[in-house]
Amino acid sequence: MSASSKIIVWLVGSILALVVIGIVVWIQLFREKPQHHLAGAPPEEWFKYGSIGSEATQGVPYWIWIVLPKVFPDYLPGPGGYASLGIPWEQGRELPVGFSKKTIGFERVAFNCAFCHTASFRLRPDDLPRYVPAGPNHTVRAQDYARFLTKAANDTRFTPEILLAEIERIYDMPWLDRIFYRFIIIPATKKALIKNGWQLAWTETKPNWGPGRIDPFNPIKFGILAMAIDDTIGSADMVPLWDMQARANHALHWDGLNTDFHEVVVSSAIGDGMTYQSIPQDNLARIEKWLKTLPAPESPFSTQLPADSPYHLDPRNVARGKRLFRQYCGECHAPEGKRAGTVIPVAEVGTDRHRVDMWTAQAAKRYNAYQKEYDWGMDHFQDVDGYVSVLLDGLWLRGPYLHNGSVPTVRDLLNPPAQRPATFYRGHDLVDAVNLGFVSQGEQAQRLGFFYDTHIPGNGNQGHVYGTTLAAADKAALLDYLKTL
Repeated sequence: MSASSKIIVWLVGSILALVVIGIVVWIQLFREKPQHHLAGAPPEEWFKYGSIGSEATQGVPYWIWIVLPKVFPDYLPGPGGYASLGIPWEQGRELPVGFSKKTIGFERVAFNCAFCHTASFRLRPDDLPRYVPAGPNHTVRAQDYARFLTKAANDTRFTPEILLAEIERIYDMPWLDRIFYRFIIIPATKKALIKNGWQLAWTETKPNWGPGRIDPFNPIKFGILAMAIDDTIGSADMVPLWDMQARANHALHWDGLNTDFHEVVVSSAIGDGMTYQSIPQDNLARIEKWLKTLPAPESPFSTQLPADSPYHLDPRNVARGKRLFRQYCGECHAPEGKRAGTVIPVAEVGTDRHRVDMWTAQAAKRYNAYQKEYDWGMDHFQDVDGYVSVLLDGLWLRGPYLHNGSVPTVRDLLNPPAQRPATFYRGHDLVDAVNLGFVSQGEQAQRLGFFYDTHIPGNGNQGHVYGTTLAAADKAALLDYLKTL
């Protein structure tokens, strides 16, 4: 063979080798697969476990995600792995509610809409938790989940040797996958999680969110919209997403900063890491359609229950309370109320204004103009100075109350602010059958809950004094009616 022939053979061999290496790298790191395990599943399953397109930017490699609680239990609130963060986990399921698993090169885990919007409750102390998709998750510790990932990544134990040893206890990883995990995936994940921690470092200068709360828009301001970090506090309770068709003409989010449900879905997915290249159009459309007609969960309170049941209601009280509701509350909170779904100025409602001050006209302008080179179609973001008068369907599952979750029960909300609890524990999932909300005092609430102090900025329980001057008997009747919603 001549020298030139040898060179040609060598070049061809090198090109073929590079092609093979490129294909292997593409398969191992970038090839995207549909979520075949959800094929044919109802919309509720897609809501709970389907992708919203955030795996490429926010996904954690599946096997790393699985073993992190085993390697770093000291960074979790207690035993039980991720469940200790108040994340609902259905019996027999591979992942908790609110997490998707999708293959983009390798299997990745990322949270989705259900992470914040799946409620957990128990009617009696010895009950197992029941889960309500699209309900407000009042137990999840979103901030502590982010902190857990950051602390783990910054720990000297976050090494290929330690993580692979833990993985191999439960999974016989193929040799090629092991090579990629050791030399690429684990180091890259460590770097990405540390960077994410830097990007959220500003949260350490703000009051803790606690379970069931999140600051959803300051991360968007400071990250996606590239606005300067400021001292505003945007902490607020999760909101329910059921029966969105009834809210078709309402201002949305607690402060009405957007008025179009489709934009709310898209912008929320963007906030969680979706890019224009990763939009799961079919799944977002499926979820949006499902949420429009999904009814609020039926109340456990009833006039038909035995008189000795803690959830029994006196029908005469309920009828009287219904009349009082129409008279004193219906204008703002009944579906036919002329102010239902509108923004009530803070000067009138009087509640803590930190969340309102967080969102600005400049932020609204920037979000409406976000990535104009792509057809996001967003133009309904607006500046506001108040809070939405929301419908009260499923009220029994929506405690604590007010936009910042500063009032533990509806009974407390019907009292003047000075008589409301200044401190309590939130995050417990046992329904308070007497006061309407969740149990927020006592040994179990203290052991399982988060200490909430209304004196902390953003946590104020002032305002919303409607109904506080009613006679005691009228308050009791109104409370009984509200339990039926």
